[in-house]
Amino acid sequence: MIAEKNQKENWEQIWYLFKKGNEEAFAKLYNFHIQTLYQYGSKLSSDRDTVNDAIQEVFIDLYLRHKEITTTPEKLKYYLIFSLRHNIIRRLKGKRQTPYREIGEIYYFSPQYSFESQLIQSEEENEIREKLNRVIGELPSKQKEALYLRFNESLEYGEIAKILEITVESVRKQVYRALKSIKEIVGDKGIVLFFLFSSKKN
Repeated sequence: MIAEKNQKENWEQIWYLFKKGNEEAFAKLYNFHIQTLYQYGSKLSSDRDTVNDAIQEVFIDLYLRHKEITTTPEKLKYYLIFSLRHNIIRRLKGKRQTPYREIGEIYYFSPQYSFESQLIQSEEENEIREKLNRVIGELPSKQKEALYLRFNESLEYGEIAKILEITVESVRKQVYRALKSIKEIVGDKGIVLFFLFSSKKN
């Protein structure tokens, strides 16, 4: 508990310094969140240049607007993911000249889970792993993305709703349907393995 409290206080201090324009504090925020953003962005687009350019623009915007941004250290990951998704979609829309209302046709969200572990050793577990990869791969993109944001990034339903531009109830339905599909194919053991590996941010 003491370590968690000290860590929270440390990030609050870093955020305070960042808001004052401290470049070292900005670098710490960048280094802490860059991997999360790249992992998420690469699931929206397979074009590395698009993802990297979008991430850089998000951080540049964060730095330039440091005085006016009202988010908090606890909500910064949500803010960055929200910004990155819209930045990538804008870029994809520009490349394909596709109306925003048809944006669902632009990307194919791919979590690319890798259910490999020393914990999976038996033939039964290997079979479950293969089924798990297959069923997740066949989920609709919106379900996969909602599932990823909820369990890999631990975002709240309200935050996911804003990112995906749908209602909170719709997010809950997407997550419920995805988990139901997983359970129907791989059973309770598969659900357990999904929770285990999603928490490791594959």
